[in-house]
Amino acid sequence: MFQLSSNSTVAEIEASSPEMLVILKSSGIFKDGDETDISIGQLCFNFGLHPQVILNMLAQATPKEIPDGIDVSAIEAMGLVELVEHIEKEHHEFLRDRLPVIVKLANEVAEKDESYIELEKLLIRVAGELEEHLLHEEEALFPMCRDMEKDGAIKATACGDKVAGPIECMKREHNDCSEDLATMRELAHDYELPAGADESLIKLLSYLAEFEANTVHHIYKEDEQLFPRALDTQIALREAKQ
Repeated sequence: MFQLSSNSTVAEIEASSPEMLVILKSSGIFKDGDETDISIGQLCFNFGLHPQVILNMLAQATPKEIPDGIDVSAIEAMGLVELVEHIEKEHHEFLRDRLPVIVKLANEVAEKDESYIELEKLLIRVAGELEEHLLHEEEALFPMCRDMEKDGAIKATACGDKVAGPIECMKREHNDCSEDLATMRELAHDYELPAGADESLIKLLSYLAEFEANTVHHIYKEDEQLFPRALDTQIALREAKQ
């Protein structure tokens, strides 16, 4: 069984995981026609990169299980810009509308029951981190996607002119967020209502379940649909200019 390491060659990656090869090309350190018997470690050395940076990117290539409630065929039928706009409407707007309400409810519940204080702290932190994450997407990757589909080129943002950079950052944040969702569910006792729950707690647990489901869909659509397509589009544009 193939085990990814700094000693893995491009040929091994190509034979084992086409998804990893796409990501490797998107990084700019390998392109079609280059020698494939070179290792990841040597490639990174040639470009002055630490191998772990590229290895972390490649490790994200494993497809995720499709969450319940997602119509993959409908998502796949969308163009790149249409998918970006769908994510902004269905997920970014949802988070900005719902998270302040969730934090307020968590504060009300924690004031009445100290057992929910850790949940309140977690939600305050997650709300702040997600707002930064949304802004990063809207100011970097999403404009890049719009540029590629509409203009056939990328105007450099604060993250440069390659989609692989912001994508790698966003994937790490997605992993962190997934861990936070699991902790949230645990602290909220799987969203089960205790005896005598008041209106604030009933609403909070209902909204948390909705928030988790929406965010799981959000992460899947980006990790498995938007990010690979953005990488593929930039590679195609680069190759068309050669």
